[in-house]
Amino acid sequence: MRATTKKGGAVPPKTFRRLARNESGMALLMVLVTVAVLSVIVVDFVFQTRVNAQIAANVRDRMKAYYLARSAMNFSRLILHFQGQVDKLTGGMLKLYQLVPIESDLAKALTKGELAEAFGMKDANLGELRGFGEFKGHFYAEIEDEYSKININALDSIASISSPVTAQVLALIGSPRYQMMFEEPDSDGQYNTPADIVTAIHDWVDIDNAFDNFNPNLVVENPFSQATVFQPGTSGEDSRYDMIDDPYQNKNDPFFTVDELHMIRGIGDDFMREFSNKFTVYTDPSLLLNLTSVNDPKMMLSLLCMQPENIPLCTEQGLPQLLEVLALFFEFRNMMQMTTFMVPNNQAIQAFFDSMGPTFSPYFMKNLAPFSDTFSVKAVGEVGETVVTVHAVVKNTASGQEILYWRVM
Repeated sequence: MRATTKKGGAVPPKTFRRLARNESGMALLMVLVTVAVLSVIVVDFVFQTRVNAQIAANVRDRMKAYYLARSAMNFSRLILHFQGQVDKLTGGMLKLYQLVPIESDLAKALTKGELAEAFGMKDANLGELRGFGEFKGHFYAEIEDEYSKININALDSIASISSPVTAQVLALIGSPRYQMMFEEPDSDGQYNTPADIVTAIHDWVDIDNAFDNFNPNLVVENPFSQATVFQPGTSGEDSRYDMIDDPYQNKNDPFFTVDELHMIRGIGDDFMREFSNKFTVYTDPSLLLNLTSVNDPKMMLSLLCMQPENIPLCTEQGLPQLLEVLALFFEFRNMMQMTTFMVPNNQAIQAFFDSMGPTFSPYFMKNLAPFSDTFSVKAVGEVGETVVTVHAVVKNTASGQEILYWRVM
């Protein structure tokens, strides 16, 4: 059929071809637009599919890592259960949790091969159980005795305990190696000394609302005088926090967790990174720490430097000699533990240092904790690049175990 005009006449051939070309160009444009839109939709769909798949994989790996960490935690609690039984026989000198590594590769090795045969587990056929030891990933755990740390709630204990605890905290955070930490202002632009930090911690836990008066020199000179360390002042203790952007009041109650130290004015991230693992709130505040469990040179150094007789050794001139003695002690401790599976008792530790120059006060030795029943466990599960950490504090009791703290990170 020939194209016609509105008046019924025939359309010239040139005009007809031009109209046909215009329609073809419009159709091509519509096809290109349609293809572009569909391409965007397909690319977005593929991207979203990949994202969803990766999210699902991450959730899967995190779930696996979490349960691997729980496995490490269960192994740790089992060892701590046996630790409680062993303590009754050895008086706490056999630190089972320091001798038995909690590690997934060891758990796998126990189910097969020569190691399983050596431990008499080969006939148990554990490796033939469905799924036993056939997991992807890795787990491990570390156990620490909470009685090897300083209980910050003990700053408000009876004078016979609060005084030596205060002296140890001062010896720990006031060490010359940490001097630069106190030369910088805190987040509010204020400068603090180690004595300021100790006073602020005590004001946080004591029951009154008065700003404490504290003379650190008296405590350093005689930490075993049994005199009252902190005297209530005349100003209000909440004045520390009244002028900050978001003011709050002192708690006037014991710490529930070590993380609460973040609330103390003058304590920042640097302080917590360096000292948070040296403090606890879960032990008996009426006792000092357990000397036989101290396996940290910094903690042992603070214990030695809180003794008035050792002050000359804790100066810049005497410190190299004291550090050499510390190195020899931990060699002695590790060698004894490797050969006898036992650690030195309080008398052996005191005799060692007495023979080397430093000494421990008889009053200090008298108030040491005679046991350890509370432990912190850091259990880690790893699957690929996914890592889950479970931190718990476990207490052995006569009726079983009590979880005092639990956090998943």
